[in-house]
Amino acid sequence: MIVAIAGGTGSGKTTVSKAMKESYSLRFSINVAVVSMDNYYKNENNEKFDNYDHPGAFDIDLLYGDLYTFLSTGKIVKRSYDYVTKKRSIISTQSNVKVLILEGLYPFYEKKIRDLCSLKLYLDVSEVVRLQRRISRDLKERSISAEENMKMIDGFVKQMHEKYVVKQKEMADKLFMDSEDVLALL
Repeated sequence: MIVAIAGGTGSGKTTVSKAMKESYSLRFSINVAVVSMDNYYKNENNEKFDNYDHPGAFDIDLLYGDLYTFLSTGKIVKRSYDYVTKKRSIISTQSNVKVLILEGLYPFYEKKIRDLCSLKLYLDVSEVVRLQRRISRDLKERSISAEENMKMIDGFVKQMHEKYVVKQKEMADKLFMDSEDVLALL
């Protein structure tokens, strides 16, 4: 089973995914894995891109292959993406996974990925909250200054959200107005 969690930057997708994994693992005594679409950005040496918020920045074929293999075997490849070298690497393979949580900007934007998902959740968090969270996270985890982040937010993040991310709301099985609403259900 694949549970997909979509939403704009800073909507709480990673936080909700981790909480779901912990809750499902304990409650049902099953192996649950989380896969982030952030680890499926294209390798720079394969295809250059300059907008991490555009659906074309992701290697959808690789993601599809990994998800299809998971559904067939219960094994999932865990990948990592390095924002400095702009390259992906495999960090491990997890076996006997019963539930896979796929989180990211576009987990059900592409039909072939969407069709593999059993449950699609969309986190519809206000822009002010999302952007505050993004700036804080990027400063801490990616060493991106608030000023540099604001240039990206004003330059393309908001536009990509309105043009692509938000369209997934109509494809979702369940819409949550706040990531806290999902956490309360766990």
